[in-house]
Formats: sequence, structure tokens, C-alpha cells
Amino acid sequence: MMRGSAADAGVDANAGAGAGAGADATALLLAQERLRLLARLNHDLRAPLAQIAARAHGDGLDDIAGLAHRQLAWLGDLHACARYEVAAPELAPAPTYLHALMQAHGVRYQPQSLPGLAMLDARLLAQVLERVAGHSGAPLVLDVAAAADGMLALAFHTGDGNGDAGDNDNDNDNNNDSGNWSCNNVGKGTEDRAGTGVAWTDVHATLERDDLAPGLVLAAHLVRAMGGRLQQAGAALRFTLTAAPADEDQAMPPNPFTARDELPIPFGDGLTVLVLEPHDAMRDYLTEVFDSAGFTLCYDVQELDGIPPALVVCADADADANASTGTGTGTGTAAASAAAALAAAADGARVHRYQTAPRLLHALRPPARAEDFEVVLFKPAPAQQLLAAARCLLGK
Repeated sequence: MMRGSAADAGVDANAGAGAGAGADATALLLAQERLRLLARLNHDLRAPLAQIAARAHGDGLDDIAGLAHRQLAWLGDLHACARYEVAAPELAPAPTYLHALMQAHGVRYQPQSLPGLAMLDARLLAQVLERVAGHSGAPLVLDVAAAADGMLALAFHTGDGNGDAGDNDNDNDNNNDSGNWSCNNVGKGTEDRAGTGVAWTDVHATLERDDLAPGLVLAAHLVRAMGGRLQQAGAALRFTLTAAPADEDQAMPPNPFTARDELPIPFGDGLTVLVLEPHDAMRDYLTEVFDSAGFTLCYDVQELDGIPPALVVCADADADANASTGTGTGTGTAAASAAAALAAAADGARVHRYQTAPRLLHALRPPARAEDFEVVLFKPAPAQQLLAAARCLLGK
């Protein structure tokens, strides 16, 4: 009897495993069929919606154009969700400029707590930030903490859009860590959200939901692909990602102009921009941006030959000190000392003329004294933003 019971149990276990495998296969077939259907729908509807948006734009029908663009985005998210139910998104982590990414998406954070770069898939993270903020209607907040093995924990969260999330205020000047929920709690899903009695639960990455919200489902897919879990409590959302710090020597800025961009109208003829950027790839990026507007580029104070630049673009808040030259303290003949003094005076005059030009700080991290610069932008600032700042500083 004992042997028979064990055999029966084995049969039951095998039957259960077979049923589970069968259910998984059925779910995959359904997901594949849904993908084929939505791919056809996406193909058939995108062209007419794009035509509506193009024809309505500029004819006093911008509201119609905006609605068509929103429908295009909704349709694209729906198709992406169906695609990711069949195959997970492919990750392409690379050194990512964090400050520029956070500012581009309106994320609130303590600037001094965030490093300059981290290994992330910037394209996927940008999609998540856009969808999460759009779904909740509230700005995202980022808390940064140290994780194991030298990793960074990037904890994003948002309120419910009604100001009813007391743990989302990171503007408290008396607390650098903003007093928000701990990133260590993410994934537990049992704690109360700000005392409201609403528990955090995972956002399921599936289109089989009562409320069809493809943007939120897409964000859940992408967060899961990046090793996190998107959670929801009421209208509030949160997720945490871990990433390794990165070095700028490995970073590659994007192309400053795409095929769809119109090149700027030149306004820098006869004007020199002094670019003090030690990173080769970023120096090439800035060269392409300012060269497109007709500026002459210079990369060393000594190459100015006493002619002051119209604009200085520097990556280092201490560029003045790095550009200056000292006289030294050694002893020598009177003639040598006099020659050194004359050389130092000439260098000082060149540096002074360079220092009087308006300065744009194109920085990896925020400077300790932002007021020392006319404009502070974070790498890699978009070409349009750099050129707009140059126009403003030059009075163009």
C-alpha cells in the first residue's frame, strides 16, 4: 500500500507538471496570436492616424493633431506590450549620463546625491519614466542609495497626483535623503502606502487586465527586463533599479543631430568658441554642434594668441585654475627671473581675456558654485539647448 501510494503521488506530480507545461504552451500560443493581430492593427491604423496629425497641425486644429499623436502612442505601446509578452526586451546597458536624463524627464532629485554616470539602458529607462509619469499624472522622485558590491540603488516613485503622498516631497532643505520610503521595501508589497491602507502590489506585465493601460503594462515589461519590479498602490507607482557606476572614458554621447533635424541657421561667423573638454567623444560632440552654427573652434587657451574668445564652454568648474600657469618658486639668475615674470604676465593677460568671456559649464555633475557660471547644462545637453544658450549669452 505504501508503494502504491508513492506511485500514485508520482503520477499526480507528473500530471500536474504536464498540466502546467500545457497551460504555459497555451498562454504562449494566445500571446503569439494576439501579437499577430495587433501587428496588423498597428500597421493598418498608423498611416491614417499620422495623416490626420500632419494635416491638422498648424490649421487651427492642434487639438485634433494632439489626439491623433496620443492615439499613435497608445497603439505603439499596445503593440510593444504584445511583442514583449512573446519575447522579453533586449537590454543594451551602457554608461548613461544620469543628470541630463533625469532633467529631460522632469524627475525631482537631490543633485549632489546622484553620480554622473551609471551602467543602464538609457533608452528603456527613458520610456519607463515617460510612461510612469504620464500614467500617474504626478512628477517622479528619485532617491539614491548605496547597494551591495558598490552598486547604486535608484529608487523612483511618484504620488497619486492629488498631493496625497506625504512621502514624495524631496524638497525638504533639512534632509538630504528626502525622507521617502526605503528602496529596501520594494518587492515586498505588504506595507501600507503613507498610512492610506492601500498595499503595494506588482503591476502585472500582461494585457489580460480589466483596465487596458498599455503604457503602464509596457513600463512593467521594461522595468522587469532591467531587473526591477514596478509596483502600484492606488495611483502611486514605484520601482527600484540597481546599476554599477560608470566612467566617462567609456561613454559615448549621442549624435547631436538626427536625419529629421534641420541644421541651425549659422550665427557664429567670425566668433571663436573655446572648448575646454578633456573627454574626446564629448569634445567631438561639442565641435559638431558649434561648427554647425558657423563658429570657429579652439581647444587650448594658448592657441588664442591673445584674441579673446566669444564664448567658453568648459566641463570643469575649476577651468580657470587649470588654464592658468604659475611662476614657480625656484631660485635662479636675475635675468631668468625677469624672463619668467614677463612670461607669467603675458600668460596672465591671456587667461584674463579668456576669463572675461561668458562661460557655459557643460558638466557631468552640478558645480559647488553654480553662480560662477552664466549657464550650467548637464552632459550631453541637446544641440538645440546648447545653441540656444549660446545665442542668449552672445545676444544673438
